[in-house]
Amino acid sequence: MMVSSPRPPESLDEYLSRYMNLPSDFEGQLRVDHVSKIALLATTHCDRYMATQHLVSLIAGLPVPTDEPYEDFWFRFWQASGSAYFMPGNMKASVLAALDYDGTGLADRFLSAFNEMSAEQWVAAATVIGEVLVERVAVPFMPRERGELWLRDVQLTSWRILYAARGSFTWEQREAFRNGWKEA
Repeated sequence: MMVSSPRPPESLDEYLSRYMNLPSDFEGQLRVDHVSKIALLATTHCDRYMATQHLVSLIAGLPVPTDEPYEDFWFRFWQASGSAYFMPGNMKASVLAALDYDGTGLADRFLSAFNEMSAEQWVAAATVIGEVLVERVAVPFMPRERGELWLRDVQLTSWRILYAARGSFTWEQREAFRNGWKEA
């Protein structure tokens, strides 16, 4: 069975409930068709979930807002970038949603903030991030370059999340795509 709803399920629990009529507290044995449908879900959402996990991993490389002696890091990041989005209170809901594998809000907010940054703000933000990464990541680059790599990685990963969230293809759309390439 190919999932062709306009909005794909957001979680395994929702998938099991909506498409397999299994309650979330299901404790029985899964049949082969159940397992294959679960595998289908994992395959269709793999890019989005993996990109979301990578984005969370990048953020986890920065100090947690309550970490001492880095309490001023987020303030300095906000000042350097010019975007209030980078204040922990403004990011909190999106980060928590990403921890539950829904990174679309976080990705959208990051891309919006990056889009509003000037070239000078980008360099300043990269420097602030890079100074923290020097202590946390053993990579042979200067602080600003480390920060720029981090910012670019967040930008590209955010794009991947939003691109993957555009929706799954139906079986017919996949076949039309395949046939189009066969005829090309």
